[in-house]
Amino acid sequence: MNTSSPYLQAGVVTNDGKCFVLNIRLSGFPTSKPKVYVEEMLRTKSGALMDSASAPNHTLTAWNGWTQLCHYNDASWTNDVSLWKVYLKCRLWLEMYQAHMRTGKNMDYYLNHQH
Repeated sequence: MNTSSPYLQAGVVTNDGKCFVLNIRLSGFPTSKPKVYVEEMLRTKSGALMDSASAPNHTLTAWNGWTQLCHYNDASWTNDVSLWKVYLKCRLWLEMYQAHMRTGKNMDYYLNHQH
């Protein structure tokens, strides 16, 4: 790519009608796992900012005021993972986030960590 900061923006509409914008940073892709952000700072049901690395919430450190999603652990990443699969995993994350907002159950209740 002929840019220092390539990215892809993709809209997501969850099953309950909530709209989000994903910002997928492509620097180093496909060799490196892309960082994925929701173009807003999300909060937990209790109101806490989702702005830091949290295993129970499946988030990483925020950037630009946006929540970063954890979609793959580094050990699971291979350069044959498509952007479509990254998008689908992040869409699933957003569905589980909406479930968390409805029920108050931790994100970890809905999402398992890869081993």
